Amino acid sequence: MALTPPRPWQDPMLRLPAFRVGLLLRLALIVLLVPKIQQEWFLPFLDHAIGTPSLDPWSSFLAAGGSALAYPYGPVMLLAHLPGALLGWLADAATGGHAFLGIGFRLGLLGADLACLLLLRRLLPSDRPRLLLWLYWWSPIVLFVTYWNGQTDLVPIALLLGALLLLRRDRAAASGGVLGLALAAKLSMALAAPFMAIYLWRNKRLRSMLPPFAAACAVVAAALTLPWTASQGFMSMVLGSREFGRVFDLALPVGEELKLYLTPTLYLLAAYAAWRFRRISFELLIASTGLSFFLVVLGTPAPPGWYLWLVPFLVAHQLQGDRSARVLAGGFSLLLIAMHVFISSGATAPLLGWNPAPAVAAVAARIDPHVHSLWMTLVVASGLVLIVQMLRERIARNDYYRIAQKPLVLGIAGDSGSGKDTLSRALAGMFGEHSVVHVSGDDYHIWDRYAPMWKGLTHLNPRANDLQRFNDDVLALMDGKAIVCRRYDHGAGRFEAPSLLPKNDVIIASGLHALHFPRLRRRYDVSVYLDVDERLRRAWKIHRDVHQRGHSLETVSGSLQRRAPDSQRYIHPQKAAASLVLSLQPVNAQQLERLESPEHARLKLVALIRNGSYHERVARILIGVCGLHLDVQLAEDSGEVEMSIEGDVAAEDIALAARSLAPGLQEMLDVRPAWEDGMSGIMQLLVLVQIEEALKNRIQ
Repeated sequence: MALTPPRPWQDPMLRLPAFRVGLLLRLALIVLLVPKIQQEWFLPFLDHAIGTPSLDPWSSFLAAGGSALAYPYGPVMLLAHLPGALLGWLADAATGGHAFLGIGFRLGLLGADLACLLLLRRLLPSDRPRLLLWLYWWSPIVLFVTYWNGQTDLVPIALLLGALLLLRRDRAAASGGVLGLALAAKLSMALAAPFMAIYLWRNKRLRSMLPPFAAACAVVAAALTLPWTASQGFMSMVLGSREFGRVFDLALPVGEELKLYLTPTLYLLAAYAAWRFRRISFELLIASTGLSFFLVVLGTPAPPGWYLWLVPFLVAHQLQGDRSARVLAGGFSLLLIAMHVFISSGATAPLLGWNPAPAVAAVAARIDPHVHSLWMTLVVASGLVLIVQMLRERIARNDYYRIAQKPLVLGIAGDSGSGKDTLSRALAGMFGEHSVVHVSGDDYHIWDRYAPMWKGLTHLNPRANDLQRFNDDVLALMDGKAIVCRRYDHGAGRFEAPSLLPKNDVIIASGLHALHFPRLRRRYDVSVYLDVDERLRRAWKIHRDVHQRGHSLETVSGSLQRRAPDSQRYIHPQKAAASLVLSLQPVNAQQLERLESPEHARLKLVALIRNGSYHERVARILIGVCGLHLDVQLAEDSGEVEMSIEGDVAAEDIALAARSLAPGLQEMLDVRPAWEDGMSGIMQLLVLVQIEEALKNRIQ
């Protein structure tokens, strides 16, 4: 029975002292502080919208003499603010006061603040919840900008984090819909949309999710925004707000009339850099999206609220980085706050009779403008250093990024009828057909079935195959080039017209001589040799060639007899070159003679692992999760491990074992990998773990 995942409010992190003290601090700030920007802008708009209901609150507010600067937000932001503000308004109406409207409004911001924390907890899995609390819940930027300065950008940020979390869980339409809500709250969240789209497009396993994601985002954003474009008040207060013009403030003159806008240029360059990634992991999506937000915020005279956009990405960077990342982020936060204390509006504390605004203004007046500029330079410089560190640590050193820069290459060799194509199909189902290109050695026979040369040679003889072309084609695919290959039709015994095989993320090269060339063997990430029990192999080959390829029993039996010497001479020696040798054997050999099809025989798998350093964790999972019987023999002098595996296992257990054994490769697999039952599934699992071990060599 599946266990019900814990609810967000049941998270043990919420019982930690760091959370509870932070919550008490926020409640105290909500009650004691009244940010000036809320008092002068946001609260008058909400008071009018509640007290004088209208289908067009923006135009109604302006008609009543309100400021056009009061509420530069869309309808979703208004819906997010209304519950808390309405409760405060009703409390004010009942008591005849004016304080509860602001408290209710700020309690709504606390809800968005808590939502961001819980979303980050799920978006950035970490076994250090205390660190997450210190990085986000006690973030100086969050506390200063939200509770002292009074900005409300945590609402669209929470929606953006929700969209990213849904995308990580492969719920594309829901993710697009939530992103549409974020856009309808604050159009600036559109900065993330191209990177999310690039992430889906550049991952072939996710590409089919792009249309529903884009459609849901466009429909929700349009449905909640376009109707208001007929409102003069909405156009003036929201779409005509001065925030939209800030991205054009940083510009270089080009001639007498033209300007080069640097901030949009930097953003487009960041988007192009993300597009150039061969394949983007979710971690790289977070890093590249954060990079784009950094470039836009640092490239404009950003108001304090914009710096809230950076917080989730700063948290992600610090969670995954070392102490230097946290020191640099802390320094950036303190420089930013020190600057905005003097250039941005703050708060008063009426209950305490405290108004620091005159003292702050007096100090600010004594500061030379050049000092302000120098301080801004320090903020931007420290932010740029953070960008460089994010690029170096989160992108250039990201394991997935380095792995994905060249395709994963698997070589599978074995005798005729040993199951090479079956294993290739199983592995293709694991990665997804859209991500796999399969090069079959059968397509490189020199002659078709009716050529007289077969009377003197067998397919097992290297001279009967164009192995040099097989070698060159596989190497070309490894180098990212497409190849032209003719296909051999086993049913007709003829070659089909040549066709184009495009490059892809996973290359499977299988054939009788797939491990023949040393140069090619060295470039395989994983090399597999199928050493099937001879009685089982003969039964399989007879069944396949007679029932599937239309050969007579006499022809197949004669071919087996004739090929035996070549098999020993040319095929079996490749076993020594394989990193993984898989041998299927019947549990009861006599059973093969009584069955109509060898496919129904009970089998066991004997796996010889050349690098057996991981065999203990594999054994634990196969026994504990899959319920299999294992016998393990270790050769201490060579490091080879032989595992004899027997028992029945379902595809669901194989999937669970794969998530336990190779969690780092889940993003390389298909969205819904086609795991198989029985020994075929175990072979998938062993190859997957071998892949994980081999790929570690790319990042060492």
